[in-house]
Amino acid sequence: MELKKLQQYWDEFPEVSMEERPVLSSDLEKFTVRNPLSDAWYLKNKILARIAAGSILLLFNLYQLRVQFKEDGHDLYEQVFLFFLLAYFIYFHTRLLLFADYNSLLALRLIPFLNKIETVLDKYILSFGIMSMLGGFYLLAIFEKALFLLHSGAYASISESGFYKWLIIIFLSVSFYILFLNLVIPKYKKLLTAVRAYKEGIISKVQKK
Repeated sequence: MELKKLQQYWDEFPEVSMEERPVLSSDLEKFTVRNPLSDAWYLKNKILARIAAGSILLLFNLYQLRVQFKEDGHDLYEQVFLFFLLAYFIYFHTRLLLFADYNSLLALRLIPFLNKIETVLDKYILSFGIMSMLGGFYLLAIFEKALFLLHSGAYASISESGFYKWLIIIFLSVSFYILFLNLVIPKYKKLLTAVRAYKEGIISKVQKK
């Protein structure tokens, strides 16, 4: 039903008929023919899942902050930084979800539709940087727990050294981002390139008339 509705809007696009629209990307054509709001660019559920996960982690972080503040713990500054990072993570994805406005997305004309999809994909790719930083913090926490169980002396030396902890966080964050760059981000970059090429092809075709 959604595909039929979108096809109707695209058929009414005044500048270029469906027959004249350039087939610039087989990837984009595949997505469009199958379902223009497939999982590839219908990111609403993924964004909602991130907001929910971030909210749960933020609540746990508030509890950790309370404990660290009461006990004057070594991880107070780390938890404060993590609080702001989680708050920004939730804000970023909430703003992205409101901008995407998936409920009215199908009502847009072709070019505004592609513009919005392009922007959402671009911002979604950027969000992996924030996720990498969060991954660095939480992987360090898991590492510290394992170290506490296996070697309490090594755990004490690391937990009391803020410099080494931040170095580990930076290293883990960069490692996470490299992992995303190789495994996840290329899929969205490929789609973003396809959308841009398709849009630019339509615009150039109209300008030549």
